[in-house]
Amino acid sequence: MNFIRFKQVIITILAIPVLYFLCLLFISFINKPVIKNINVPDMTDFEFKSNQNDIRDNNNQIESPLTFDYKLIGYRAGSNNSSVILKKGNKEFVVAKGEKLEDVYELIEVTKDEVIFRNEEKLYKIENLVGKNL
Repeated sequence: MNFIRFKQVIITILAIPVLYFLCLLFISFINKPVIKNINVPDMTDFEFKSNQNDIRDNNNQIESPLTFDYKLIGYRAGSNNSSVILKKGNKEFVVAKGEKLEDVYELIEVTKDEVIFRNEEKLYKIENLVGKNL
């Protein structure tokens, strides 16, 4: 008889946590979170072409390459990453789009036809002849 009583006590002790966790599970189903739709715009649809055109339209003062005595020896023109390799005398410079050349000229645009630098109000344009037969 003692053994039957012992089993009842053990089952009762184990049943209390089971009932507690079942209550918690039931409460979690009742208090489920409210999910709201958030309209996030697609970040791949943005194009920043107007900024480059505004620079050309607003600044008609494009200096000749004679005052800007760097020679273009290489370029990489891409939609996200653009850079150029310039040479002046015996020094070579690698400049990425948005960086400054010798802390003076900022690289604005790189295309297969031209490279444009800016120094304050003035724009400096280098014709891109890299890889073209003359």
